[in-house]
Amino acid sequence: MSIVDKLENLECLKNGLHKKWIWNDADSFSLSCDYLQKINYCIQDLNSEIGSLSNPSMKEVIFVIVLVDWICEAVDCLPKLLIPDLRDGFSCEYESELEKAKKYFKAIRSFVVAHPLTTNRHYDYGFDGDLICVDIGKISILVSTFTNDSDWYHIDFSGLRANAKNENHDFILHVYSQKKNGMKFENYIGANFSDLFEVARTYMKKIYALDRYLSKQRKKGR
Repeated sequence: MSIVDKLENLECLKNGLHKKWIWNDADSFSLSCDYLQKINYCIQDLNSEIGSLSNPSMKEVIFVIVLVDWICEAVDCLPKLLIPDLRDGFSCEYESELEKAKKYFKAIRSFVVAHPLTTNRHYDYGFDGDLICVDIGKISILVSTFTNDSDWYHIDFSGLRANAKNENHDFILHVYSQKKNGMKFENYIGANFSDLFEVARTYMKKIYALDRYLSKQRKKGR
């Protein structure tokens, strides 16, 4: 199993996000607190799952993906609640990391959870509509023993690599390809939980960057 470190929670925020005047209105402030609570709960749930990831079932894989997705959505929604001047003035220094993490996560989330039979918009990750995902789980002895290197792929931030049987895989996606063999023979895409956790970790960097930015802002007239 890949090394999965616990995610940092929101305890170290510097009170930038907790200011009331930075939000569009009172409802936006309340909603921002709800978003932060959602993020914190997801972090707690992800960290509590780490002990179960060495022997994952489909449930663990989907649960982790959903939790990371909720974190991404909440983090992206937070700045939209700020007053316009503050929202427009924020620039995240981790934008390139975020973009890379976002592309990877959208691809694997679509293929595994949202559209396993019809994912066709993530060309950089090999998901152009040819592959379909029919199952998710751990690597069985049967699959490990009676498959060839050419049956295997691996997906990470860099894209989809072929001939990847000997790479480290925390879980596998059972897939079929029309182009490769007319949907007749099963192939396998390996993936790692460490990459999914890294997506969440990168989005948490954005939260802390936003908090630092807001902690330095002063209300006009003061």
